[in-house]
Amino acid sequence: MPETAWETLSRAMAEIRALSGASALLQWDQETYMPPKGSGARGDQLAAIQGAQHERLTAPPVAEALARAEAERTADPDRAAALRVLRFDHDRAARIPGDLVRAIAQAQAAGVDAWKAARDTGDFGRFAPALERLLALRREQASAYGAPAGGEPYDALLEGYEPGMRVARLEPLFARLVSWLVPLVEKVTARPPPDDAFLRGRFDPEQQWQFTLELLDAVGFDREAGRQDRSIHPFSLGLDPGDVRVTTRIFEDLPLSAIFSTLHEAGHGLYEQHLPAELRRSVLCAAPSMGLHESQSRLWENLVGRSLPFWRAFLPRLARRFPALEGVSPEVFFRAVNRVERSLVRVEADEVTYNLHIVLRFELELALLRGKLAVKDLPEAWDARSERLLGVRPAAARDGVLQDIHWAWGELGYFPTYTLGNLYAASLFAAARRGVPGLDDELGKGNLRPLLGWLAEHVHRIGRRKEAEDIVRDATGNGLGDRDFEAYLTEKYGA
Repeated sequence: MPETAWETLSRAMAEIRALSGASALLQWDQETYMPPKGSGARGDQLAAIQGAQHERLTAPPVAEALARAEAERTADPDRAAALRVLRFDHDRAARIPGDLVRAIAQAQAAGVDAWKAARDTGDFGRFAPALERLLALRREQASAYGAPAGGEPYDALLEGYEPGMRVARLEPLFARLVSWLVPLVEKVTARPPPDDAFLRGRFDPEQQWQFTLELLDAVGFDREAGRQDRSIHPFSLGLDPGDVRVTTRIFEDLPLSAIFSTLHEAGHGLYEQHLPAELRRSVLCAAPSMGLHESQSRLWENLVGRSLPFWRAFLPRLARRFPALEGVSPEVFFRAVNRVERSLVRVEADEVTYNLHIVLRFELELALLRGKLAVKDLPEAWDARSERLLGVRPAAARDGVLQDIHWAWGELGYFPTYTLGNLYAASLFAAARRGVPGLDDELGKGNLRPLLGWLAEHVHRIGRRKEAEDIVRDATGNGLGDRDFEAYLTEKYGA
């Protein structure tokens, strides 16, 4: 008996998911344990797997089965959602030739290798050729996708991370953010900074590592369904709800780096672990957008991890590992971890300045895609925008244009999702406070599970059954906007 259209699609989705997991595992290994001389072969391996994934998604039998399944009526909401998502993924992938998919995968592997070498030496020139190649390929990709009606090439790439988002919507949103963030930065940094002398000195790396594992357990990250390792740039990858990889980085003189990197990546990891496992072989077992994914990492890192209730519970645990902190009160520690500074490095930035770092990158990416900025001029353009938006100018490329790994992957269009995540996070946390009685009291006791339960119900377990903004609107009553975020920062830092 021949397969039904849905059976053909179900088998294809399972294979695509399996290939995606294999690709993610290779990428995780590349950033953690792969020996330096393995980069050449890794590029070939990723190209082969991602090429096979692309071929499976765009295969004629899949296209035919998709058309037949869409023509049939279905009362199953999950099947209807899967068909919608498959149509989006298929049509987008079908516009890209397989040779281009493989070329991008190889260029990404070479780009990461070149970025690491350039970062080690502080020489942007060692990365520039690889970035030129990635930019050319992304332009070719954007052209193949085609700009959406009334849009531009950047929209075609942005769509891959945040479906439905457009430059025309981002530019006024970011302009509004800058209009009130810059004065807030000026106001807060004009005050005497909070005391953080107790955070200076040597903090044993092994004790830091053990505390990050304690944090993972506290937030509900299942270490039987995931693991944490170390990398230059913290990241997370979900192979499956039962296999989620996160990383952190540890500096013996910067104890907050490991703490907040772990909380951030744990937020991503919790999302991946609580995706609908019953749909693990379906395209629905994923987040609908990177902005919504980022909302989870920023929520746990900032709205929880930088809150006073959190440190009332966890400062005594940290002080047991580092006796120098025993005399510090939660209130003093809370002020120290919320210190606002005009800093250079995005991943170490405070909540008030962070989105200005994103605006900087968004402006540069737009200029690159629009052909108004050459790669060779990127370091100077970066430095000038850093001075304009943040009031500081990098003295070295590793603290400026070379600080992020994203362009080494050619991820043009990804950075705006960080700010979208911050905005969604503020709205979701405000809604969780309304929906979970005594939430702050529970956080103050170190009981983080009620919050995780609310997020799992209202965000994680939905997967791609709905669009990102619809998920947020259903959970909070509002779509994308900066009002909740502005109220949160103004209340917290205006006090």
